[in-house]
Amino acid sequence: MATPWRRDSYVVGGGAAEVALIALSSVKLLDPLPVSRGRHGMPDDGDGAESVTIVARDRAEDPAWFADQVLAPFTELVANDLGPAAAATALAAAHAYVIEARLDDPDDLGHVQAVWALAKCVCEEGAAVVIDVHAARAHLGSDVAALAPDRSFDVMREVTLFFDEAADGTLAAWSLGLCKFGRPDLVMLGVSPDAATETAVVLRDLAATLADGERIEPGDQISAPDGRMLFAARFETAMSPVVAVDGPALVLGAAPPAV
Repeated sequence: MATPWRRDSYVVGGGAAEVALIALSSVKLLDPLPVSRGRHGMPDDGDGAESVTIVARDRAEDPAWFADQVLAPFTELVANDLGPAAAATALAAAHAYVIEARLDDPDDLGHVQAVWALAKCVCEEGAAVVIDVHAARAHLGSDVAALAPDRSFDVMREVTLFFDEAADGTLAAWSLGLCKFGRPDLVMLGVSPDAATETAVVLRDLAATLADGERIEPGDQISAPDGRMLFAARFETAMSPVVAVDGPALVLGAAPPAV
């Protein structure tokens, strides 16, 4: 049995944590699924396991839902992450298994473990592609099936970092997936292309800090892992048209935001 992943720096007052996976399969899977705490890593205590739901959707019964909720938003993502063969498999899928968890201000990460435990079971039974909705990432079902049930928490499996070029030639960088921990995503603007790697490390390390339970609020001054002082402000979409975050986000800068 798996012990819930800890949040050793947990600070009360965070938001609701939300995780959503869509597993696609060409075959209808067993009902009920043979989920095992030992084999799949379902946490053995805490609220995580109780927060998870799984809903089966059959394409033949609801083709419009498949088109609107799976194919239209995620086909390109699957192709970019996994290649054309996986995209063709996703396009041909006859069944979707929507695995979700929502937990208010969780003090551990058992809900994240529980979602992946169900996904591991689903993939062992035949699902071929798993879409991590909030992190905007796709995984091969074989890779999810191979997850070690007793593995340690890895923030970079749960959060994705994105970079895009702004009109002035600098880069915008942002995270997706921190809503899994009830925390806002992070944005950095005006990044020099030469500093992309350094910026990725800063975002990765701050994401790990937030996953561990710390909180960052607008107006906070943060000591970045590289020693810089950063100031946090609420991110607004008008700040950068290339940044694609869905939900609350903080922009981190080297100077306090203008009043």
